[in-house]
Amino acid sequence: MPKPNIFISHRWAYYQDYQSLVAKFDEYGFAHHNYSVPADDPLDAQRVRAIEAGLREQIRQCNYFIVTARMASNSRWCQYEVKVAQEYQKPILAYRPWGYQGNVPTFIYVADNQDGPVGFNAPPIIRKICAQLSWPVPQGL
Repeated sequence: MPKPNIFISHRWAYYQDYQSLVAKFDEYGFAHHNYSVPADDPLDAQRVRAIEAGLREQIRQCNYFIVTARMASNSRWCQYEVKVAQEYQKPILAYRPWGYQGNVPTFIYVADNQDGPVGFNAPPIIRKICAQLSWPVPQGL
């Protein structure tokens, strides 16, 4: 029963989506390792290939991949991260950020293999992760 090692694909321009989800995980006492690349701790890379290698390693180590399902996620880096998660056959869950009413990129719909995209509601997201990884659901969920 591996501890959830989660990679959350997100755009730094919409960093609040990422921060809100991580804060909810913490609020509900969801024990996990965060393999995402936050804006305050970017990959130390100056070239595209080095960034790709760093992302690939982060995704390789995760056992659950979450992607923000907003059109702004339709970027080169988000597409690359999703492609790598698919190559490694990771469970991929798309979620709509709080208040987002826009469309979801097709590549995210196609990649999601966890019955998403789901709305921004942390308890069901946490329960999906726990069920997939045979990890205990935090008390109160």
